[in-house]
Amino acid sequence: MNNISQISIFDYREIENLGDLERLKIFFENIDDNKLCEKLEKERKNGRNDYPVRTMLNLIYAMKIFGHRSVESFRRELSRNSQLRIACGLSEGKYKYCGDRRHLVPPARVFTGFLNKLKGCKEEIEEIFEELVRFMYENLEGFGEDCAVDGKYLDTYANPFQKDRCKDNRAEHDATNSCKTYEMKDGSKKKEWHYGFRAHIICDAKYGLPIKSKVTPANNSEQTELDNMLNEMSENEEEKYKIDKMKNLMGDAGYDNGKRNKRLKEEYNINPVIDIKHIWDKEEAYKEIENQPIAYNEDGEVYYIVDLNKYEKMKYLGYDKANNSLRYTRANTGRKIYRIPLETDYRIFTPIARDSKKFKTKYKMRTEVERLNGRIDRDYMFNDHFIRGQKKMELMLNLTFIVMLTIAKGHIKSKQKNIRSLVA
Repeated sequence: MNNISQISIFDYREIENLGDLERLKIFFENIDDNKLCEKLEKERKNGRNDYPVRTMLNLIYAMKIFGHRSVESFRRELSRNSQLRIACGLSEGKYKYCGDRRHLVPPARVFTGFLNKLKGCKEEIEEIFEELVRFMYENLEGFGEDCAVDGKYLDTYANPFQKDRCKDNRAEHDATNSCKTYEMKDGSKKKEWHYGFRAHIICDAKYGLPIKSKVTPANNSEQTELDNMLNEMSENEEEKYKIDKMKNLMGDAGYDNGKRNKRLKEEYNINPVIDIKHIWDKEEAYKEIENQPIAYNEDGEVYYIVDLNKYEKMKYLGYDKANNSLRYTRANTGRKIYRIPLETDYRIFTPIARDSKKFKTKYKMRTEVERLNGRIDRDYMFNDHFIRGQKKMELMLNLTFIVMLTIAKGHIKSKQKNIRSLVA
């Protein structure tokens, strides 16, 4: 039977309302990580197997699902939660040594060693993520057509002055400083400093699920990393379908760039729906278009020049694909059509005109990536963590996205089953 794809088949808020054990059950029923497990078992070979690879993987997943900020807090949860222990594969009958009952909960050093092993399985973990993303494209209507991009700071709470004095893993050796500047309504500027890393995330703007991500030091440019992610998707045959499916890309003013807007449209056929930075001189309110009685401002509003210092707001008629231009007419007469080529200023003029209702509607969808960032902080404790090093930060973020997508997959399959039974 063909997939039943409906926009109402998935709402992430339904997952948030589930209990932790219920989400864990859904996750275990839908995760496909056999290749990862086989690699880890192969690396272990004839080593000690007090805690099997499958059990340790289950415990790492459960630590993310139950929202623990540290291994120690999760171990305390395991000590008092017998249902969680059983679900993850820890049972009293398995752990005996010379007739003595072993402690059921793995020591902290076992978790540390296993996480270090997982850092060497980047390819297998990314393969799990890509399979889950592909499932979303195949089972959610319109998935990947409207996308949002954002850079999220992942602050580290290590002492930045310790890395030169402390050479072991207690210090943070990969993090960098970064400053983000906000323009206030009164014209003043506010600076916000961060020390740590930055996650560059492209997500679906309808369903709030991740499509692609990258972790870098905090001072890496959002614009540069967006270009890198677009290049990776366009050049990688296994990811190219993401670029082909994408129609609109929403981003805040941090991604404002005329050259990228041009590239998005001409190379990828993607409409940039990106907020604009106000960089014009304050005294320069309008710019005139050569050989036309038309002026425009930095917000993309277009005016007909009636007389000296007299401007009349024009009516937007839509995008002319054949001429790669925006069509306008005088609001009062509506007879003559004026075309403004996008090449006039690719930063100001985009295929979806900035002063149109459609642009405003699409741009509002960008808030979905902010909700995703909120879930990362609130549900998976990235706002209060003990993670050290870029590789481990990338590992934990990838595991977080795998957890989110796998639970979403199980929820979607359950909905599809119910719909099919009704149809039958």
